[in-house]
Amino acid sequence: MTGPPQRFSSGVDRLWFSSAGRSTRRAVKQAADLILPTWCVGCGAAGADLCAECSIDIRLLTRCPFRAEGAAEALPVTDVDDAGVQVLPVTSAGFYKTLVADVVVAFKDHERVGLKRVLAPALARSVRAAAERTLSTADPLLVWPPTSARAQLRRGRSPVEELVTAAALPAGLEPAGAVLRRKSGGMLSVTGRRGQKGRSKGGRRAAVAQFTMAAGVPRSLVGREALLVDDVLTTGATLHGMYAALTEAGVHVRGAAVLAVTPRAGKAQDTSLSAANLR
Repeated sequence: MTGPPQRFSSGVDRLWFSSAGRSTRRAVKQAADLILPTWCVGCGAAGADLCAECSIDIRLLTRCPFRAEGAAEALPVTDVDDAGVQVLPVTSAGFYKTLVADVVVAFKDHERVGLKRVLAPALARSVRAAAERTLSTADPLLVWPPTSARAQLRRGRSPVEELVTAAALPAGLEPAGAVLRRKSGGMLSVTGRRGQKGRSKGGRRAAVAQFTMAAGVPRSLVGREALLVDDVLTTGATLHGMYAALTEAGVHVRGAAVLAVTPRAGKAQDTSLSAANLR
């Protein structure tokens, strides 16, 4: 027998999906756009965070993940052999410039949270490619950096965690964003800002000590493989810090995946406008 709550829910559904409901939603959106207009981050067209054409451009610019460690001078050294010095392998979905940079900044710092619909699939492609290249066990960890207190206060959210949560990750990867914490009293740059852009080379290298294992992390993590994930690779100091803390705890960090790499850090692979990356 259908009860009152079920009948009410069914009636709401019929109203919501009816022609009158669709017309009402369209009118409300148009009114909201007049009060708080939305425009495309890429081309400025009205009506959407990212128009259809710019959405296609983002996919083209992030469709072919590539090795991105290039000139990221603060990445950790993982081996020294006859071929030379080997650093942590990093895979990126695209380059942090032009449209990709604009979309990432808008998502992270300007509350364009709807942009995760294009950024999460790009990050998923990067994670998938990195996992295929570097992981060998069936139950690896996926670890991202904890949000700093300052960033949490400024944004009130964790953009990287939002993207990881929304991404279609490869089967078997265990999201483990809570295994690391930031040490108190982290470094400030001479400009008073945290982050890679505000630091000297020495400061960036010193930043590798910024993380430690969170309290209560189980000892069962010892011996597990891990893949690191972050939004933008600049120098590699953040990935190095995560690598150092996890390695000291007995976790085997095999590689990293990022959404985008700055052109300087990935200059050896900067062919993002070539046919190779648009095929």
